[in-house]
Amino acid sequence: MQILRAAAGATPVEPAAVLLPTPFGDVKIDVLEVRQIELDEPSDDPGDRLHASAHAWANDIATDVMIEVVRLNGDPVEVTTKVAEPGPLIAMKIQAVMNRSVDKQGTDLRDIVRLALDPESRPAAMSQIGTVDGALARDIAIHVDLWLVRRKDQALRWIRGTGDQDVTMDDLDLVAELLLAACER
Repeated sequence: MQILRAAAGATPVEPAAVLLPTPFGDVKIDVLEVRQIELDEPSDDPGDRLHASAHAWANDIATDVMIEVVRLNGDPVEVTTKVAEPGPLIAMKIQAVMNRSVDKQGTDLRDIVRLALDPESRPAAMSQIGTVDGALARDIAIHVDLWLVRRKDQALRWIRGTGDQDVTMDDLDLVAELLLAACER
């Protein structure tokens, strides 16, 4: 994060983000650190374990995506960057719910529903979750059970609080069923 701040003239935002100045205004960039020790010596807490392992998994299987941006002067700029796959995104977002503000909880849960139900991302997400090691699958299942089974009424209220009135309780039940089935061995 120090390099990002120094190189881009960004200002720190606690606990682990920077505001990066752009011609269109400041953009908040979260910097999430996973230390090797968190992977080598996993925590006893399933949330801490899932945070570390989901982010490492996302990094390990990220896909290179080319993005073309048209600048204000009209000259296009192309960059290639790694983008997380749907399975790790779901794992990261289901773990993050407990550490977010209510509005971010709703958007994370809404994103999980979309990734799990979208006909383009669902096959990859379920396949990826279905092939992770048992410990990671169990931690995903613990969080799915917490947010999409035991607290699904609250989850639906948070999702609806984002303005998305299309998600139903049946959708949450289906997403929980799909994800828990993918986690089973």
